Amino acid sequence: MQENLYQSLNGKYAVNGNGQLKEPESTFDLRKLLDRLARSWYWFLFSVIICGALGWVYLRYATPGYKVNAKILVQDQKKGADIPGAEILDQLNLFDNKSSVDNELEIISSRSLMEQVVRDQHLYIRYLVDGRMKKTEIYGNVPFTMDWLNLKDSLAVAKYVLTPKGETGFNISIDSWQKNAQWGDTIQCAAGLFRIIRNVNFPLEQKDYTLEVSPVDKTVADYQRNLEAAIPNKQVSTIDMALSSNIPQKGEMVLNKLIAAYLHASVEDKNRIADSTIAFIDNRLLIVTSELSGVEKNIQRFKEVNQLADISEQSKALVNGTGDFRKQIIDQQVRLNVVQSLEQYVRDEKNNKRVVPSAIVVQDPTFISIVEKYNTLQLERERLLLANTENNPAVRTIDGQLAGLRGDLLSNLATFRSSLEMSLDALQKNAGNLDQKIRQVPSTERVFLDFSRQQAIKQELYLYLLKKREESALSKSSNLAIARIVDAAKSDPLPYKPKGLFIYLIAVIFGMGFPAGIFYLGDQLNRRIRSREELSSLTPVPVLAEIGHYSDSDIVAVRKDVRTPLVEQFRALRTNLQFIMANPQEKVILLTSSMSGEGKSFVATNLAAVIALSGKKVLLMEMDLRKPKISEKLGLSNHTGFSTYAIGKSLPESVIKPSGIHENCWIMSSGPIPPNPAELLLLENTGLLFAELRKQFDYIIVDTAPVGLVTDAQLLGRFADATLYLMRQGYTFKEQAKLTKDLQQYQKMPRINIILNDVKQGSSYGYGYGYGYGIEDESGKPVMTKIKKVFSK
Repeated sequence: MQENLYQSLNGKYAVNGNGQLKEPESTFDLRKLLDRLARSWYWFLFSVIICGALGWVYLRYATPGYKVNAKILVQDQKKGADIPGAEILDQLNLFDNKSSVDNELEIISSRSLMEQVVRDQHLYIRYLVDGRMKKTEIYGNVPFTMDWLNLKDSLAVAKYVLTPKGETGFNISIDSWQKNAQWGDTIQCAAGLFRIIRNVNFPLEQKDYTLEVSPVDKTVADYQRNLEAAIPNKQVSTIDMALSSNIPQKGEMVLNKLIAAYLHASVEDKNRIADSTIAFIDNRLLIVTSELSGVEKNIQRFKEVNQLADISEQSKALVNGTGDFRKQIIDQQVRLNVVQSLEQYVRDEKNNKRVVPSAIVVQDPTFISIVEKYNTLQLERERLLLANTENNPAVRTIDGQLAGLRGDLLSNLATFRSSLEMSLDALQKNAGNLDQKIRQVPSTERVFLDFSRQQAIKQELYLYLLKKREESALSKSSNLAIARIVDAAKSDPLPYKPKGLFIYLIAVIFGMGFPAGIFYLGDQLNRRIRSREELSSLTPVPVLAEIGHYSDSDIVAVRKDVRTPLVEQFRALRTNLQFIMANPQEKVILLTSSMSGEGKSFVATNLAAVIALSGKKVLLMEMDLRKPKISEKLGLSNHTGFSTYAIGKSLPESVIKPSGIHENCWIMSSGPIPPNPAELLLLENTGLLFAELRKQFDYIIVDTAPVGLVTDAQLLGRFADATLYLMRQGYTFKEQAKLTKDLQQYQKMPRINIILNDVKQGSSYGYGYGYGYGIEDESGKPVMTKIKKVFSK
């Protein structure tokens, strides 16, 4: 029966074969957790409302962020090549001179381009105005602009406060420095020299304006951090660009300017080849023009001296005979002149980092291929230097290739020059044979023919150079950027941050989690017993009953005609005692606790009263000899009692007297406080007293001292049939509850059961139950409560 009682009252412990209670397994009770949280629903609702309001405030005043997107298409010759074996050739670096979208991606993401945009558009200056909660940046409709003529490098952000004084002037200040000036005046400060230019298209609507001047390096780093550039996939040569900006129009402007700067730099790279060719031709034209002018002056002087009128008719026959040789010699000399000039240009170390002019005379395919490859490598090297240093392995590889190509150029030019010289020598040798015949011509005509030949050579060279210069100029005008814009910069219509739904979701989660965390933390840090379920998890001793909170000053709560929930709880306790004291000979009930203040005297008094109401003769023994309270609370004299009986000064009949609670309830007070309470309980008279009292009374309620402090309760335990261990909700420590486990395990107290006292209504597992049969409170008003069976747990 005892095993069944444990299982019915506690529900979590089982008895093993030795009669010992086994430890319960740790389980998670979801329903209990939900019930706990449901009882505090208003805290969750309040927390969700507060967090939702904070989320709304954050969304109301948070700075929105917009994504500005753009797309460009790069002319990548490596993409889409249909050449068989192109993969192998690519691994052999045979296509290094071709453009690569990966290289262009590095260039457009380089710091130099972004710094150029920041400096050109003065992005390091922000114009702020005061709002309700924070300062807000304005863009586009700024009534004035700050123009720095000389700005010193700084590592800190400077904030200038500008206060307009009408349309005539303003006051500007920073820290302890301030200055009154007119619009457009040049102002000198510690950071440098600047001026404020008024924009009359927009009115001065604010009292104060804040001009935030950031270091250029910091501004460039911020914009680079907010810039995203990527290739969507390896099958295309497009670059997707995205810039995060708080102001959509400003973000679109910055991204468009960055793309424009990149395209301009690309065109400039191509134009440098044409510029180099034009500069080379212009230099040669100066020389040829000077030489041609000298020859013409010599002819003029020769004719004047020799008084010649029309020498051409005289030498027509001879010229016709030697025309073919002259033409060939002139052509060869022109070619030789150009080749020598090119060879001298290439040999000059100053031109090592410059592109080589396009082929003018030399039409050899091998030479043209080498020149094109050399110029392409020079441009590739300059592009790499935009995002790398000269020590970069890729740059050094290109330097090695350029050195090899320069050697090939010089070798090719030397071979071509030798070929021209040999051809020219052969032509001159053949022309010498004709000269023998020309000697017969008068010396005057022969000299004139020499001048004419020189004039023809220079004039042919001059016309040829003019033609090539025009071709180079046309080539320059037709140069296009390496990329084109597919989609110009355009901002998303809605900000990507903050995300309203996400913020509200976080607010709800935090609103639910904050009180739940507080409750959980409170549970973890709480050292006192708060519920029956918590008590059952700490000790294997069953909980016999729960007694509700009682706030009246009268110690007696149980009266004959009172039907409150508290009285019904004592009646339930009376019923439960019948299960653990089924033998009529079992009469003595001992009440103890862990420490003082847990309600032993209150429970003992009212337990005696409720048993007396059932018609049983009950004796209430005040056996807390150290700190008695019952006699005082009942207004009874305590001059005689157990202590006077134990020492033989009083008879049992004289210390047993009516309690005044009920006619069936009697009381034995403690008597004067003895100096040795424990020794009195060990006297033989104590045992004789309990034997006599068993004959006279149906039940004996013994109120003893706390077992957790003194041994009085254990000494009286040998006379008891059952032990009621009092614990008070929110008062008894959890560690003290473990004391009952030791008392049960080593059988130090008979049939120990726990009573949880002072259970507040509405607490974790409060007592707000009854039977629903017209129960009334102390004022006589009906109380409707839920039905709860005693042995449901």
